[in-house]
Amino acid sequence: MDQLIGYVATGIVSLVVGLLLQKYQAKPKLLYWVPGTFTFTLNDPKLLIRTDSLTIQNDGKKPASNIEIIHKEKPDHFQFSTAISYSEEITPSGEHVIKIPSLGAKEYVNIQLLSHVKLPVLLSVRSSEGAAQNIQVHLQRVVPKWFTFLISIAMIVGFGFCVYWLVRAIHFISVSIGII
Repeated sequence: MDQLIGYVATGIVSLVVGLLLQKYQAKPKLLYWVPGTFTFTLNDPKLLIRTDSLTIQNDGKKPASNIEIIHKEKPDHFQFSTAISYSEEITPSGEHVIKIPSLGAKEYVNIQLLSHVKLPVLLSVRSSEGAAQNIQVHLQRVVPKWFTFLISIAMIVGFGFCVYWLVRAIHFISVSIGII
């Protein structure tokens, strides 16, 4: 009977370890955001110009392959801010697809769009590994590293004091009700 329990325990531990390894294995994680859009209204000639920016980042630990940026229609003008290989195609239903062969781990690319006839409508960003996640961004002031270090130290000390007083309170209550 003890041998059977050993086999079952080994099987369960192997299954749990296998599932954890699969969950936490290195894989690509594609993120995208639109950091800014601005519209210019020109009076002479009467013209509306809009600029958009789209940033795509592979936040994972492995390269993302076959990235597709899909717009409802082809944007009037677009340009990558970094040199990158890409191709374009139009789907049978009229969507415009920009294809990037791969994006390395922790690598990002930025696309600038300029519109004057039709506004760009982004439908999706995806790769062979799955759909990209749209994240919200907010511009933030960069503070010096020494300031960040001091704030981190203060937070650690504060957490230590909280744990200390929590342990003291538990001890006091235990002594008060006669457990200790």
